[in-house]
Amino acid sequence: MEIAPTVGADGADNGYTALVAKFTVLQNAAATLLAEAERLSVRMRANADAATVVSELCAVAEVDARHVANVAEVGAAFGRVANGCTGLMGAADTLHTTVGRLKTEHQAEYGGIYEAVAASGVRQARPGFYRPQ
Repeated sequence: MEIAPTVGADGADNGYTALVAKFTVLQNAAATLLAEAERLSVRMRANADAATVVSELCAVAEVDARHVANVAEVGAAFGRVANGCTGLMGAADTLHTTVGRLKTEHQAEYGGIYEAVAASGVRQARPGFYRPQ
């Protein structure tokens, strides 16, 4: 499953509007990742709970102790996945917030310049042209 397309970092595709678009793609990818991790966490927690119930029922039914232990281990594994998803959700949320702040700062810093240049009608040099060699 691909959450977001690859975002390049080179060449003329680093102008003001291209960077805003890239930040938007990254922010949307982080939001999608957060939603998917949350969905997976809920599913894995439900599986962990179900495995715990099955393990307890097996114990009550006096099923072989090895089998009960194996079912309990499956439940524990599902729980570890759910906990990992929680960590992933935190990282995705941080990424979403950070990219949003970066996008806002980028627009505040360069938006006025971009609007002035676009309104002038004069063709501008490609990004990086004025960079010292």
